[in-house]
Amino acid sequence: MTRLIKYEFYKLFCKRSILVVLLLFSVINLFKINSEFHSYSYLADGNDSRSWNSVYWQLYENYKGEITAEKINHLLSIYQPLADATADMTASTAKDNLNMMTGNIYSDRNILEKYYVKPMEYFYHYRTYALKVAERAKENVVVYKERGQTYEVRKNSVIYNLYSGRNIKAFAYEEMYNYYLNYDFSGILVLFLCLYGVVSTFVCEKETQMDMLLLTSPGGGKKTTFAKIAAASLFVISVAIWFSVVDYIGFVYFFGTAEGGGLPLYAVRNFSTAAVNCNLWQYAILSAVIRAVGVWTMSMVFLLISMFGRNALVPFVADFGAALCFIITGASQSCFSNAWLKIINPYSLLANRILFGKTEFIGLAGYPVQSFQAAIIFAITVGVVSITAMMMLSKRNSYCRERRTKCLDLCTK
Repeated sequence: MTRLIKYEFYKLFCKRSILVVLLLFSVINLFKINSEFHSYSYLADGNDSRSWNSVYWQLYENYKGEITAEKINHLLSIYQPLADATADMTASTAKDNLNMMTGNIYSDRNILEKYYVKPMEYFYHYRTYALKVAERAKENVVVYKERGQTYEVRKNSVIYNLYSGRNIKAFAYEEMYNYYLNYDFSGILVLFLCLYGVVSTFVCEKETQMDMLLLTSPGGGKKTTFAKIAAASLFVISVAIWFSVVDYIGFVYFFGTAEGGGLPLYAVRNFSTAAVNCNLWQYAILSAVIRAVGVWTMSMVFLLISMFGRNALVPFVADFGAALCFIITGASQSCFSNAWLKIINPYSLLANRILFGKTEFIGLAGYPVQSFQAAIIFAITVGVVSITAMMMLSKRNSYCRERRTKCLDLCTK
């Protein structure tokens, strides 16, 4: 069976067209990441001594690491005079002021405010915010226990355990991770590449009627179907992991640093109510795994649809339509408050910030289950059901079995 899976993998996916599309999509993805950096980061203004990029990293050595009162006071002693001087907007707009780090008083105030004052303020006060959430959850446990509402007791207990002890002790650069965590473009590329790769898995042999001939082989029928499913699974998981690696390396390369990976996930403002407690580089690994699960589920659905086609066009159009539905509905899910809409769409596992950026629950058998956990369970279930359906719909190698039966009858006689 291992040899059959290996053979199917090389036959289906180690083709020049697949490799060319993979390379092309990887290059497009890198160009998109580069454009994200130059479009949104204020540190993309070059390496001149007075550029924001240079000034930021010069200041960074003074403030990185553990947040202390000394560092906060030192930062405010620089920022506050600038804020006061520019409050009425009458300060000089000259861009060659030798007393200013960037040459302009407004620019000095803005870089300190955007990259140091506001982030450090958020980091410093997050512990108080998390403590309030934990204490409120603890109070709710007592109240709901008195009312006999077991589900709410369990939910608030989970919230208390999740938020209790949350704290951001150190200051570090987190802009790169902010854009990395909110980057979804590669998910669309992955989905279309996997669609292109798996759509012909069954169709190519039906077009030449090779599927009927395979039924006369000992390895044909359900064995071949299982080998194709296994090969397709290996392909889509490899593609998903590949683009996750390309994403991370691309952001690190274009932003020029991987600094800040040790910060907790909730250090990024969009993840202030994150559903998990881990640091940023750990989440990068978790995100890659979850994306692979989402892509695998959708690819199994694509495979199941393609089993009903006799030529490549019909299943490709049907699978492409399904992919567009996944993407369009998934892209609008961040605006929905209904967690079930996120759970039943496996695309949310590709853009998993939708699931992990917010602590949400659904009730299953009286127990609170976080939305990301339910989405993973649902996606795996859909994938397994799709595989089961494909195995049930595939034909047995009946001709070969009948021939073996006749040979056995002759031998016994």
